[in-house]
Amino acid sequence: MPREWTSVGRVWTNGECFLALDGGLLTHWRGLSDATYESVVIGLGPEVTSVPVGPGSAAFVATDPEVADEGWLEVFRSDGAVALVQTAPEDEAAYGRAVGTALRQPEDDDELGDVVQVPSGRLVVLSAALDGVGSDSPPLRAAAPGPVPDVWPDPDEVGEAAALVLDLGPGAYRLRVRWLTEFDGGAFARWTLTEDRPA
Repeated sequence: MPREWTSVGRVWTNGECFLALDGGLLTHWRGLSDATYESVVIGLGPEVTSVPVGPGSAAFVATDPEVADEGWLEVFRSDGAVALVQTAPEDEAAYGRAVGTALRQPEDDDELGDVVQVPSGRLVVLSAALDGVGSDSPPLRAAAPGPVPDVWPDPDEVGEAAALVLDLGPGAYRLRVRWLTEFDGGAFARWTLTEDRPA
């Protein structure tokens, strides 16, 4: 049965990768001040789905340059799952339809990635090029339900959010990745974190 998704926010990428990590690990990530992004992250291949962060790990969201060099990652919630969608519709006025197309694609063919622990229940979607805390970190914006815009949101009007906080409840989440997928009207990539429940 298809998931019911609720839009909870968006983050802007200039082509850099993102992390989805437990809020308790933010103090351990120094992507900018320790040059971890330049020295480590940029060299990671598409097969990498998690990176170590302090005593834990973060899901690795390597945005797909074949979809777009920059743009929004739309973030969604469902029961036991989070999805990040990167899309490039041929017509910016069909943005909402393109995002909906990405969400309706079944997960069966997605690449199976690593499991990350979220013991605090607080998942943060953070630009890997920045720090988790301090002067080189972005403001944290709380996820909030809202509509998916019909037209591609102008970052000058919306504001470029570089970190989003979701309260999920403690658990373990497995990353699934669907790379460049073309459809009639554009292309998308999708990263889904699904609660990894014991069989």
